[in-house]
Amino acid sequence: MKKLTLIVPVYNNAPYLKRCFHSLNHEEIEVIIVNDGSTDHSKEVIEELCKSNKSFKAIHIENQGAAHARRLGLTYVNTKFFGFVDSDDLINTKSYMNVCYQLDSYNLKVANGRMTVFLPNSRIPLTSRKWSKNIIDFKTDKREFSNITCSLLDKIFSSDLIPLFDQESKQVVYEDLEFVYYVLAKSEQMLHSNLPIYQYRMRGLSGNSTSAHGLHMKQSNGIKGLIGAGDSMKEKFKQDDLYQEYSDELDSIMIKLIFQRIKGIHGVKEIINKKEMIALLLELLNAYIPNWQNNPYYQERFKEAEWNDYLFYLISSYIIRKYRLPKTVQTQRDYHTILNDYDRKIKIKSL
Repeated sequence: MKKLTLIVPVYNNAPYLKRCFHSLNHEEIEVIIVNDGSTDHSKEVIEELCKSNKSFKAIHIENQGAAHARRLGLTYVNTKFFGFVDSDDLINTKSYMNVCYQLDSYNLKVANGRMTVFLPNSRIPLTSRKWSKNIIDFKTDKREFSNITCSLLDKIFSSDLIPLFDQESKQVVYEDLEFVYYVLAKSEQMLHSNLPIYQYRMRGLSGNSTSAHGLHMKQSNGIKGLIGAGDSMKEKFKQDDLYQEYSDELDSIMIKLIFQRIKGIHGVKEIINKKEMIALLLELLNAYIPNWQNNPYYQERFKEAEWNDYLFYLISSYIIRKYRLPKTVQTQRDYHTILNDYDRKIKIKSL
């Protein structure tokens, strides 16, 4: 009897597929593979894997993006729980199923575990923090809500939540952000496990990771995608009369992600007008979240945040001071106009 369905979008990841899918092999797991119009030999690898494992089901479609592929995969879920996996990543099936059993015993609808991230050109893996609580009530634990990772990959969901995901999405990058906090708020509670369940491998811009492309600093697609996902996320909260209750937490999440980009711009050698571009991001932040410095989580220096979020905050704060840039920027421009300046103003030097 299958207990869990894993949905795996695939786009031109043939070299990594066997390794990924071998890690998903478990008697209680069904795998839905959505081949999103791959142009390499991913289709052949997928068909070979499906022949050797009856728990794997393949769907081949024209390329429409990861968000569409995940949504299509959800229509094939016939188990009590489901989750999402990227096709070049790995899971720990023993830990993953352990979290499923805990979710079942507590009769909750969503859980998360710890994710280990392997960054490009880094030998040191980074694992998300341990938590002191195993049941998070978002009505009372608002800080924990704001500190949860914005990824769908380290989470397991009840199939009762599928209707919340069954919505059109235009996101190419930051597609997780659009849904994850909305689904958590609607669920009201979450089980947290300190078991490491997921290994995420960011292979850089030469690969097909939407997250990696979202962090591309030399063009505006990433920051536009971030703001677009933030707008869509907030709209979902407003439609369900949840925005007022979670506005500080949602703003905190967006502040941390914009600070991440400030750090990112500073780290790209080819960008020769770093100060100008960081000033542009600060103007964007002030236009997008007026009075952002009054956010309670920012004022607490993102207490108990994931270590990388806190590190990005510290480094970005130092960079802002280094360039002697004012944090409060008076601007009459809306943030869409500021975003359109990104590609026009950025100056790239060839190495």
